[in-house]
Amino acid sequence: MATSATSPHATGFPAEGRCGYYVEKKKRFCRMLVAAGKRFCGEHAGAAEEEDARKRILCPLDPKHTVYEDQLAKHLKKCNSREKPKPDFYIQDINAGLKDETEIPEQLV
Repeated sequence: MATSATSPHATGFPAEGRCGYYVEKKKRFCRMLVAAGKRFCGEHAGAAEEEDARKRILCPLDPKHTVYEDQLAKHLKKCNSREKPKPDFYIQDINAGLKDETEIPEQLV
């Protein structure tokens, strides 16, 4: 079976417009898209030599993603993992029942 398209692994370079980070565990290049003029995706930007001035850190709200250290304050305002404000009608443990069954008031019985 001969294919007309060459694979990125065969040429040793990532596909056009894709991240240049080689994932050893998967034995392939990262397939995420990169920004114009960049070589690595946002997740692997720390591997870039030209961006050593900007440091990426784990998000304190959700350590599954990273953020630039100098943009942390802006990120915390819009991060989807932040705790959302509760609506006005929300009351904590409204349907939880009584905490101690021996404290049943006579008015409720």
